[in-house]
Amino acid sequence: MVGSMKPPQASGLDALALKFRGLGLDSEADLQSLFRIVRIREAINRSENIVDAGSPPKQLTVLLAGVACLHKRLEDGTRQIYSFQYPGDFCDLHRYVLPELDQAVAVMALTDCLIGTICHDDMERSLAQHPKLSLAFWRASMLEASIFRERLLNISRRAALSRVANIICEQLIRLEAININGTAIPVTQVDLADAAGLSVVHVNRIVQDLRRIGALSKERRSIEVADRERLVELANFNGRYLNMPNVLSHWKIDA
Repeated sequence: MVGSMKPPQASGLDALALKFRGLGLDSEADLQSLFRIVRIREAINRSENIVDAGSPPKQLTVLLAGVACLHKRLEDGTRQIYSFQYPGDFCDLHRYVLPELDQAVAVMALTDCLIGTICHDDMERSLAQHPKLSLAFWRASMLEASIFRERLLNISRRAALSRVANIICEQLIRLEAININGTAIPVTQVDLADAAGLSVVHVNRIVQDLRRIGALSKERRSIEVADRERLVELANFNGRYLNMPNVLSHWKIDA
């Protein structure tokens, strides 16, 4: 299968700054107002929950280092991963926007993680004082929705190899957006299987096929891209859905 992984190296508030500048927040004052309400809370060990299923939504959680996933535990005990989360991502933004409880949805640390929290009261005061920050959070929620729509299309309409290749391509683009450049994807074959809606055995065969045809590296047991153009071709990957902030940047708001 796969060996141990090192989490992405971007950490702290730098990744959060990159994320929100990418969402069009170009005011340093607005960015600092966000930093001031983030409380560095704690380190989370791999495989622990960052956000428990059914827990009351009293605060926002931002991932500052490591890799996590938003997932739902199904009745048969299996796991469906909705999205992977990287430094600068809010783990539970959906619970702030729509605070209804889903008793089975949680956020799990896939590597050792560092998280910060924002109390909802602090968030509301900051948004009232900084309208452009509100716009950035709205764009962040639209980007999440765009990723979820693509995942739904991926698991329902694409062939298995293209499905897995698409997920790998998406992770490369998202990591590059926070200046984590490289060819290794910090997820396991088990994680890929749970995101693609396939069995681990099936994903293992697909990974071996991708290695055999040269899209993935044969040198390491981790998921590492060897030929990006070939992988994109096999996936028929179109990353426009990840450029949602650029589209939304045409919407302006007065400070």
